[in-house]
Amino acid sequence: MPPARTTIRCNQCGQPVPADVRTVIDVQSDPQGKALLMSGRLNMVQCPQCGFVNRIVAPLLYHDAEKQLLVAHVPGEVLRGQTEEKVIGDLMNDLTRSLPKEAFRAYMFNPKRTLTVQGLVDLVMQGDGITPEMLEQQKKRVELLQQLISAPSPDAMLALIQQHDSAIDSSFFQTMRLMAGRLVQEGRPDIASRMVVVQDMLLAHSTFGQALAQQQSDQEATVEEVAQRLQSLGEQATHDDFVALVVEYAADPERLQALVGLARPAFDATFFQKFALFIGQAAAADRPGLEKARDFVIKLTETIDEQLQQTVQRTAQFLQVLLNSPNPDDMLEANADLIDEDFMAVLTANIQEAERRRDAANLARLQAIYEKVVALLRSQMSPELSFLNDLMAAGDELEVDRLLSLNKGKFDETLLQTVAAVEQMLAAQGQRQALERLARIRNKLNSLF
Repeated sequence: MPPARTTIRCNQCGQPVPADVRTVIDVQSDPQGKALLMSGRLNMVQCPQCGFVNRIVAPLLYHDAEKQLLVAHVPGEVLRGQTEEKVIGDLMNDLTRSLPKEAFRAYMFNPKRTLTVQGLVDLVMQGDGITPEMLEQQKKRVELLQQLISAPSPDAMLALIQQHDSAIDSSFFQTMRLMAGRLVQEGRPDIASRMVVVQDMLLAHSTFGQALAQQQSDQEATVEEVAQRLQSLGEQATHDDFVALVVEYAADPERLQALVGLARPAFDATFFQKFALFIGQAAAADRPGLEKARDFVIKLTETIDEQLQQTVQRTAQFLQVLLNSPNPDDMLEANADLIDEDFMAVLTANIQEAERRRDAANLARLQAIYEKVVALLRSQMSPELSFLNDLMAAGDELEVDRLLSLNKGKFDETLLQTVAAVEQMLAAQGQRQALERLARIRNKLNSLF
C-alpha cells in the first residue's frame, strides 16, 4: 500500500513538516517499505527548517505473502482508548482492500504480534532465513574486524590473527569487503585504507588467508596465461582458433572457465557447429574427453548468460518501479545498493531508445531519473572519491593532467588513502582495465605528495 501523506509538528522547532507515513507494508506491492523498515528509516522525516529527524510513532502491519508472514506492531502511544484488536482490525481492513479475494489465506486470520519494532525486524529476518545465531556470528565478525583495525602495532594485529585464526573464513573476508565499500562511500577512506593493511596481514598470516592468497594467485596466473593466448590470436581470431584452444584445454576446467569468461561472444552457434564437426572427425578414443569439454563449455555459457539475464531483469524492474513511483528520491535512497554499472547501462540504453522513438514524455522521465541518480551518487561520495571518479572518467591523459593542475593543493594524503581503498575493491571485482588506469593515476598523484 502507498504511504499516507500527512503533516506533523517537528519535535525540535515545532514547525509543520509534510510526511509520508506507512501503517501497512505489503512486501509484494511495496518493497520500498521493507527496505525502509530494515534500514531503520521507516516513518522518519527530516524537518526542512531545523534539520531535526523526526520519528513518527504509528501502528504497523507487515505482510509477506511468499513467506506467509503477517505481523502487527501497535505502540502503546497510539491506542488512545482503542483496544489493540481494534487497531489491528483496521489495519487488516486496509490490507485486505488492496488484495484480491483469492489471495486471502488461513495464516491471515491470526497475525503475529510484537511489542517493539526491533521484534518485528527480527521476525522479518527469521522469515528471510537469517537466524539469531547467524546475527550473533556476524556481530562477532564485526567486533573482531574492529579490533584488528584498532590494533596499535603489527605485532598486536598478528597476535589477534593467531588467537582468532579459526574465525577467519570466507564470511569474515566478505564482511570486510562490504564494510570497506561502505566506509569509502561514507567518506572514511582513512579507515578503509587501514583495512587494506588488515587484509594484507590476514592473507599473509591466517590459515584461510594463506590458502585464499594462493588460490587467487593461481587463478590470476591462469587468467593471465589464457588472456595472453587470446591476445596472441589478435582481432582476426576465427572460430577454428577457438576450437583449437578448447581442444588444448579440454582436460583443464580452470583454463576452460577462464577462456569462456574472457571471450564469451566467441562461443556462439557457429563455434558449436564447428566443434561438433571436429568431434565427429576425431579418433574414437578422444571423443569422450572432447564431448565432456563441449558440455562444460555449454554449461559455462549458459551460466554466464543466465546471470546476465537475471541482472538485466532485476535492473529493468527496478527502473520501471522508479518511473512509476510518486517519490523516486525516497526509493533511490532506500535502494542505493542497486545503483551500479549494470543499472546505469540499462538506464542509458532506455534513454537512447526513447530518443530513437522520439518518445518525449518517457525521455523526460528517464532523464529526470538519470539526474537524480547522479546527484545521489555525488552526495554519497567524499570529496576525494568524487575527484578520483572525475580522474577515472577523464577522456585522456591530458585531461587527467588538466584536472590535477586545477585541483593542485586542494587535497592531502587522504586522497592516496582513497586510491588504495578503491584499488582493493577493483582488485576484488577483477576489473583489470580499471586497475591499470588507476595505477597510472596513482603514479601521477604520488608525485604531488
